[in-house]
Amino acid sequence: MKGNHYNKESYVQKQVAFFEKYAVNGTKLLGMEFEHFLLDSETLRSYDYFEAGGQREMMAALAHNGWSIALEEEGNILGLEKNGSTITLEPGGQVEISLSPYESILDIDRAYMAIIAEIYEVLAPNQILAGIGYHPVTQIEALTLLPKKRYGMMYNYFIGNGKYCHNMMKGTAATQVSIDFDSEEDFIKKFRVANFLSPAIASLFDATPFFEGAFTEGNNMRARIWAETDIKRSKLIPGSLTKTFGFADYANYLLNLPPILLYTEGKLVFSENETLASSLEHYDFYDSELEHHLSMVFPDVRLKQFIEIRMPDSLPYPYNLGVAALIKGIFYSDRVLEKYYNKSLSIDDTWVEHQNKNLILSAFDDELHALKLEMLHDAIGALTETEKEYLKPILKVLENEGSFTTLMQKTYQADQEAFKQMIKIQEVGK
Repeated sequence: MKGNHYNKESYVQKQVAFFEKYAVNGTKLLGMEFEHFLLDSETLRSYDYFEAGGQREMMAALAHNGWSIALEEEGNILGLEKNGSTITLEPGGQVEISLSPYESILDIDRAYMAIIAEIYEVLAPNQILAGIGYHPVTQIEALTLLPKKRYGMMYNYFIGNGKYCHNMMKGTAATQVSIDFDSEEDFIKKFRVANFLSPAIASLFDATPFFEGAFTEGNNMRARIWAETDIKRSKLIPGSLTKTFGFADYANYLLNLPPILLYTEGKLVFSENETLASSLEHYDFYDSELEHHLSMVFPDVRLKQFIEIRMPDSLPYPYNLGVAALIKGIFYSDRVLEKYYNKSLSIDDTWVEHQNKNLILSAFDDELHALKLEMLHDAIGALTETEKEYLKPILKVLENEGSFTTLMQKTYQADQEAFKQMIKIQEVGK
């Protein structure tokens, strides 16, 4: 069966219809993605996929213990699935747990810790999963690029497209939250608020104390890495706050960028620097292949079947659950969402770009600090008594240390064993 030929207009219409399909009234689910590093508990070095005890063996053991293989290339297991949740591997071997969506933070907590327990069952006693924004010891050149065809193509494309592109792929780890929208109007509001708050969210959950084996100088290293990663597809989408940004605007944003690689009629094609709009002129696509285009851009706030908020670093447990609590308290409270939407109407792209520049420079900004405090207090006020407990430790870190990066560096300098316990993903008290 031959794929469909699209021009710019029909492509935009098709993507808009896709977004509209997933606009479901009344749903308030949170989709969580937690990325981790597989480390030696004593030295904190990172494991390579192919070495003894590496991620290849870990994935095979999990498959033997009841996880279904979702992705395998040339005998290498790269993705697993069970009960709607997945375990996948990022280019440098980062272990990503993507949970089936939940409404309750407690349900997210239980589901996450249950998977963590399953992973520890197949790890050696000297291995840990760590919540931290960048490898603490190992440098990226020491790690094999994951044996996934798509990653190899992306790695080659990124050469010359940003100072830190390969650091992003092989070195970083994040905590990401996906939220629902129930109409294009609701999307416009949430997308605008998420972009308005993006510098504050990035700063609040800055947890990258190391870069290439040494202490980072200043804060927000992961934000700096993204600012030097093919910037045309990263950070702020132009127009996100300067105009009313809807579904068609997002589709046109995709058209103006090189997709890097395409699935066209079942084949994977390296499109290099050709824009998607140009690719439409000589490639045909099955409808199902259009969704792939949404995953080949990496802005702070991304649209797929949901709105994806991508700024927070990987964090230790239970701080990483605080990310879910903050997003729920802001975006699923009509009162709080409306407050920040109205605040956002007085700013445009320039304000966000200015704040992102301050993050890169590690410059303290009174306005941004006040916004972080305000976000936390508003979210705490919107959550249940149980769920607000996940945010109180975040508030304490902000008030006492200023950032998780500062807290982690101070802890490491004072007591390396305490630092190892801090970053190890484990139930509190264990």
